[in-house]
Amino acid sequence: MSLVKAQLILLLVLIIKFLPGLNYNLVISLSIEPQIITSDISHFYEAFDLAKADPGNAKKIFNKHYFKKGSKGLHDFYKSKIQSKEKFAEFVISFQDYYQSIREDISCLDDFKGVIDKNFQAFEKLYPEAQFPSIYFLVGKFQSNGTVSNDGILIGTELLARTPHSDTVNWNENLLKVSLERNHIPVTVCHELVHFNQDKMAAGNTLLWKCIREGSAEFIAELISGETDADYQGFQGMEWEIWEDFQKDQYKSIWSPWQEASDARPRNAGYWMGYTICKAYFHQIKDTEQVLKDILTIQNYEEFLEKSKVEDYLMISTKK
Repeated sequence: MSLVKAQLILLLVLIIKFLPGLNYNLVISLSIEPQIITSDISHFYEAFDLAKADPGNAKKIFNKHYFKKGSKGLHDFYKSKIQSKEKFAEFVISFQDYYQSIREDISCLDDFKGVIDKNFQAFEKLYPEAQFPSIYFLVGKFQSNGTVSNDGILIGTELLARTPHSDTVNWNENLLKVSLERNHIPVTVCHELVHFNQDKMAAGNTLLWKCIREGSAEFIAELISGETDADYQGFQGMEWEIWEDFQKDQYKSIWSPWQEASDARPRNAGYWMGYTICKAYFHQIKDTEQVLKDILTIQNYEEFLEKSKVEDYLMISTKK
């Protein structure tokens, strides 16, 4: 628990001493209430309207009205994902119909505050040492639906905008393939919340390390929200082939072949492999709080893999 959080809880407890009618559960809720920052979306559409009317100056317009007005989260997202104002402006103007079509659906995200708060409290209960950063909702150019920085959780909202009433007939085919449903936002936030709390895990550069980093975020996100960030239905019937391939590659410094779809594997195979290893470890330990603590403080990934007994778990889960 952070010093700021501890001080806040102490202050609220003292208030309760003099106002006994307050509910103690409110203290816990307020201590981890997520700070949801959406100002960057408003700034984006301010720039978007101006850039549509003057596309020749789109780069300057987005720089002045979006990036320079941006939050700390947007500045971090620019450095790690966007990187080029010129390419950003070109992309947005090229797909302006798409950005216009999602405007109403991403301009107000208040309907997610309750479920995000509930998920944060669930994580706090299972992992009391958890840190709860601010959540920045941003608009990018289809590079990432979520990542983290030292300043918080960064959500690429333009990737999480599809709804039942979206006019997808007019969407670009490539954008449609990678777009996600708007109601997927809370689990994406959960996934990134776990990443933000992986600072005690040992660093690495192998496929095994990367799979467990991503897969543990999926496993813990499912524990606290009831779903994973990715869809793993396509892996049914392929579990043993993927496991055998993983054993050949686990110590290599690779990732893309285990992230992108191929003839050998569905998309996000690395995520699925790490998720399965964590589920196997849980199957061995069965103590949820201990499992989370063990995962979020891993120092030896080979040892964790061995303790998971993932082959035994696969034998049970696939009934081989």
